[in-house]
Amino acid sequence: MAKNSSKTDPAALPSHEILPVRAYLDVNEVDLETQKMNEIAQLVRLPDGLSKAAQNARLARALDLYEGLAPTDGLEGMLAAQMVGTHHAALECLRMAAVPGQTFAGRDMNLKHAQKLMALYTQQVAALNKHRGKGQQKVTVEHVNVHAGGQAVVGNVEMGKRNGQALSKSDAIRDVQNVSTSTAKRQRKPTKSKRRD
Repeated sequence: MAKNSSKTDPAALPSHEILPVRAYLDVNEVDLETQKMNEIAQLVRLPDGLSKAAQNARLARALDLYEGLAPTDGLEGMLAAQMVGTHHAALECLRMAAVPGQTFAGRDMNLKHAQKLMALYTQQVAALNKHRGKGQQKVTVEHVNVHAGGQAVVGNVEMGKRNGQALSKSDAIRDVQNVSTSTAKRQRKPTKSKRRD
């Protein structure tokens, strides 16, 4: 009996290599896409009185939101699905808070849940951006040594525009130096020297 050459013998692989799971499962791309659609559809509340067309529109919108996040790997896919669920839950809480005739406590509870969900969504966006390398980067300089005759700029140096044109880094630094030099000159008071005769 000859072994199937398309499948890898697990005993033949080094222990540090991960086996491709899809090679051992009878799953095609259509099945995977259907599973993804079902997972996202389960995150969307579909009230009983909603027409089939309205249900389909909600599901299509949820899938559009997921695809709009353009997940590129497993982590991004999981996070994108969670973000769609969080978004829909927050909107549902806001809808429930707008229902007329409810008690103040009921409205307040729905608004508080919506606020928590929207804060969670913001955290999810930050996590996605950080994973993608788009998070805010911060550089902290702990020690600066300025020797005699040297100059230092302390604070934020931002490149701006002059006469509608963007400044280069050297122009921005020169502008900061000019401002700091003119400020230092204004702060210096002339010293009076007394002559002794």
